[in-house]
Amino acid sequence: MQKKIVAGLLSVMMLATTLTGCSGSGESSQPGEETEQPEEVSTEETETPEQADQTAPEDASSIDATGTVYDLGGLTLPICDPGSVNLTYMGNDTWCAGVSYNDGTAVQQEIEKRTGVHIEWDTYSSDVETVLQTRLASMEGLPDMVELPPFDSNVGVDTYSSNGVLVPLNDLIDQYAPNIQKLFEKYPALKAMCTSSDGNIYALAGWWGDINDYVPDYLYIRQDWLDNLGLEMPKTVDELYDVLVAFKEQDANGNGDPGDEIPLATKNGIWQLYYLMTGFGYDTNSLWYVDENSEVHYAAVEEQYKEMLTFLNKCYAEGLISDDLDGTMLTQNITEDKVGIVCHDPADNMASSDDLAMTGNPNCDYEFMPVIQSDENGTAQMTKRSLTWHYYGITSACENPEVAIQWIDYVYASEDGGMLYNYGIEGLTYKYDDNGEIQFTDLVTNNETYTSAFSALRSVGAWPTYFINDSGEAFMKIFEGTKVETACKAAYNNMRDPFPEMLGTAEESEIYTSIWPDLSTYLNEMFTAFVIGTEPLDNFDKYVETANSMGMQDVIEVKKAQYARYQEIVGK
Repeated sequence: MQKKIVAGLLSVMMLATTLTGCSGSGESSQPGEETEQPEEVSTEETETPEQADQTAPEDASSIDATGTVYDLGGLTLPICDPGSVNLTYMGNDTWCAGVSYNDGTAVQQEIEKRTGVHIEWDTYSSDVETVLQTRLASMEGLPDMVELPPFDSNVGVDTYSSNGVLVPLNDLIDQYAPNIQKLFEKYPALKAMCTSSDGNIYALAGWWGDINDYVPDYLYIRQDWLDNLGLEMPKTVDELYDVLVAFKEQDANGNGDPGDEIPLATKNGIWQLYYLMTGFGYDTNSLWYVDENSEVHYAAVEEQYKEMLTFLNKCYAEGLISDDLDGTMLTQNITEDKVGIVCHDPADNMASSDDLAMTGNPNCDYEFMPVIQSDENGTAQMTKRSLTWHYYGITSACENPEVAIQWIDYVYASEDGGMLYNYGIEGLTYKYDDNGEIQFTDLVTNNETYTSAFSALRSVGAWPTYFINDSGEAFMKIFEGTKVETACKAAYNNMRDPFPEMLGTAEESEIYTSIWPDLSTYLNEMFTAFVIGTEPLDNFDKYVETANSMGMQDVIEVKKAQYARYQEIVGK
């Protein structure tokens, strides 16, 4: 059924193409004209198709585009004669059930129509890393462009550049990728995290630096429970404790059964309660952090951290924290109207949690919490989510690297590619109102099959998994007029940048990969043991000694060296 719906969407798109593309001329801002990105959520009018038509360049006349062609940043389309160059891409498949890049989507077809480049997709929804690692290790049948494993770290960049799988991109970017150059100028942190220790860029990082300026990731709480009990939003550790006790003892959900409530639950493991570290003297909730002297620290092996573990141990012993340690039952518990506070989730997941809880309580109202402070005068801030996610490169098997980097420049960094990426196709997923403002169509807002806007957009190929560069402004548009927008506006410009994940040298990568997997597992397991009481807190010093014996200080030294390189590149 889902494939039939997608096929129907493609038919609609092709019909729109027939109607709007018959003139053979696209509409665009002048090539090379830089479009300034807003520093905050934009309230300016968006350029309408009629306005864009007034500046349509002659060199875009060969583009058979479905809708408006936006600023190309100096890139000329089509990149090649349509169909003259075929490139292969290998990586993750879509995040939309029943839809695969291998079958083609409306956005993929539109990209091919505009760029002239045909992509043969080789994507997987399961066992992706295994498939990629096997292919890259064999050096046979390499794709032209690839998403690099392992996905949980950036060490693949060093591995596959050292063995010759990846080609350096520096000269290609300088000669053929004006939009990537502008992206690097706007976000020096991105360039820093794409730059290997030898100064070369072998892969481009999936970029969340824009969207994560907007989207806070912290705890959210049942405002209706607070209202039921006459409680204020907790802002300090002491206030949080009082709220948790009240949730447990005073029938917060109003079902006549005091005690069936779960005051605090975690999503992916109880160890993620470290998000509350701001209540214990830390300036932000990041385990890796830099002090005022630019010294690198890992909070989980510091004496100060023990104060938080002591508090959490007390809460767990009193039944204030869920004993569903890995979060397996979280969805069911939310649906049954039992969960008071969720730790942790990005702001947009409040909406889905509301939907779950409303099946049992139509008055459910999750709201984003302020960052917990050690006292009323605290100034701690939450940390933004990671700036990067996965890396993508061009392989040595690519016979047309100049075309490949221009195609990447288009989909990853141009305004026109970004519109397709974040909004989909004009006339299919969005249109302009009389004021020139973008409005999503019913396909996005009232899709019976894909009920969330993200899923609906992904069903036509928007918000993809390849060459990620998510727009905060587009995210805000999706949640316009909702409590998610309110929470994101409150957090905007009020979050700290995360610790930068720099690419390592061969030696650093060896140290990290040989130590960190086992060490991080140990740290998480001991966090859980301290909180639930299977390990006495008197053994905290012994735990630190064990962590150091496993190489904690070696990892810290690696992070120090990488942070120093980061500072050199970003000029801080």
